[in-house]
Amino acid sequence: MRHVRQSGAHGPARRRERGVVAIIVALTLAVLIGFAGLALDLGKLYTAKSELSNAADACALAAARDLTKAVSLATPEAAGISVGGKNRVLLQSENVVLTTNSNVTFSKQFTGPYLTKDQFSAADVPSIGFVRCTVNRANISNWFMQVISATLGTSAVAATAVASTTQSQTTCALPVSVCQPPAASPYTVGQWLASKVGSNNQLTGNFMWVKYYNPDGSLMTVPEIKALLTSAGQCSLPTVGSKVGATGNIQSMDGAWNTRFGIYQNPYNAPPDPSAAVPDFTGYAYSPAAAPYKGAPQLQKNVFPDFRDNRRPGHTPYQGDTASGLSVQGSNSGPQPTSYYTNGADRRLALVPVVDCGALTSSQKSTIQSWACVLMLHPMEKNINQALNGTIYLEYRGDASDPTSPCASQGIPGSTTAGIGPMVPVLVQ
Repeated sequence: MRHVRQSGAHGPARRRERGVVAIIVALTLAVLIGFAGLALDLGKLYTAKSELSNAADACALAAARDLTKAVSLATPEAAGISVGGKNRVLLQSENVVLTTNSNVTFSKQFTGPYLTKDQFSAADVPSIGFVRCTVNRANISNWFMQVISATLGTSAVAATAVASTTQSQTTCALPVSVCQPPAASPYTVGQWLASKVGSNNQLTGNFMWVKYYNPDGSLMTVPEIKALLTSAGQCSLPTVGSKVGATGNIQSMDGAWNTRFGIYQNPYNAPPDPSAAVPDFTGYAYSPAAAPYKGAPQLQKNVFPDFRDNRRPGHTPYQGDTASGLSVQGSNSGPQPTSYYTNGADRRLALVPVVDCGALTSSQKSTIQSWACVLMLHPMEKNINQALNGTIYLEYRGDASDPTSPCASQGIPGSTTAGIGPMVPVLVQ
């Protein structure tokens, strides 16, 4: 048998190859570690940026809340610094630091210039509409990038937020208008407003159905009014000074109106049908035909505290026609399961436009004078010749721009032009 002897020259070559592989592996590991370090350091900076953004947002909103046009700018500055400084940065390890020098600045317009409070005079305060908060954190130590270069040893991160105020809107509007009362006898909070349109379609009460305008400029039809009642309502509110159309007594509106009380009549179906309207948190009815209001209707009952404190928290269902003194006559007009209301919504407190009803003697349209907050008191009767003879009652809860009005108290930002509720802070950048 023939044996082949290999030359010993191959040994050093293999050793040299192993040395090259080791170098490549070392370089690859160095690159991988560099990328891992870069990812970790950038992640740390990204987290710090998010934390500073939260602080800037909180600072700007707190400062904007006190842009009342009547107090010194020192008040919103202090509010912004106090609230913004409660936030933490660097993986929540330290407090955000704000000072009175340049962290909180103000401007008359969004585009600036933004100046510190000391650069404005007292005469400028009423025209200040925007506040900007800038927060930063310098000298953030990098974990790995400094290994690559000494110049990458630290980094700095900053965040900015701008806030202003806008008018609040917490509820959408009903397709109902309230007559503007005489200056000598304004409505009082708690007053019951009656609606009744006579056989000649002339208004004899305090409110009526209205038609808002569609985006295409056409007035709403009766089906569209019904859709407002079974949905959230008219949420794209027209501005004060706009016109709405006045309608007569629409008897077919009862089914849509009553869904807000958890009463479902054809063609409206009760839950869990997805097409059904969601009722209010309570369907309980207040009616002048029911105890303790039997007899002549009283116009000062102020049931809202009972509605807010007793009926709504308990999800009290509609008590039925007999107890309410009404004649709803729906197939489901009796008490409904409480489960209908546990997932309800704010559907009986709503905005309504206040219009000049005197203008309706010569026109089918009227101008919106202001907005009011009302409480829907009871479901509509099926036939207008029943207990209330077609009358519907709403409880007046005040001007919607009043901060004590339940339609404005939650402070949810709304339209900047509709003139609805009190001014509330809102981020604009």
